[in-house]
Amino acid sequence: MDKVPHKYKNPLGLVSPGLILVGSVLTANVFAADNSYRVYKLDEQGRITYQDRAPDSSQDDGHSVLNKQGVVTQEVLSREERRAERARAREMELARIRDRALLATFTTEDDLIRTRDDRVGMIDGLISRLDDRIRILSDRLDVVDKRILMQEKNVGEGKAQDSLYAEQTSIQRNIENAWSLIDAKAQERSVLSDKFDDDLQRYRELKQARM
Repeated sequence: MDKVPHKYKNPLGLVSPGLILVGSVLTANVFAADNSYRVYKLDEQGRITYQDRAPDSSQDDGHSVLNKQGVVTQEVLSREERRAERARAREMELARIRDRALLATFTTEDDLIRTRDDRVGMIDGLISRLDDRIRILSDRLDVVDKRILMQEKNVGEGKAQDSLYAEQTSIQRNIENAWSLIDAKAQERSVLSDKFDDDLQRYRELKQARM
């Protein structure tokens, strides 16, 4: 790989310095021997260099391919850029798959809305049942607390029946678990609702595009 003096950089004025290599630095004999000869340019740490072969894939930060007139015929992305491009392509393919699934699953907009309402309604029903359970447990806890208080008045604090303390602890734990489950289901409901809102908007866009 030869370093090119500053005065020879970008001799054709076709592209900006630091971005390409030009074929004019190669000998005329080489071009005459092979009209398909290609020139590769690299930009390594701000220095422009020329070479007559493709860069090693493990060291390639992107390059351009020029013909013998010095015209860029191909731009090759760097490894990072190629990786990002593949990621974008995967995302686009997944989006197309989701679109096809959306149209295949729901015949009409009303179908989607009914499904959303059913799914959200199931979570609402579970939250309602958990709320009822908390209310029942709280009522039972009030009874146990009063019984403990009455016994402690007679025998001293902390000296009521062990079974009452055990029941008190169990009820408190069950109430805490029920509240935790309600919080989790409320979060699930929010995520599900947002997803269906997005699906509904996308469904309308897809249907409109088909009209």
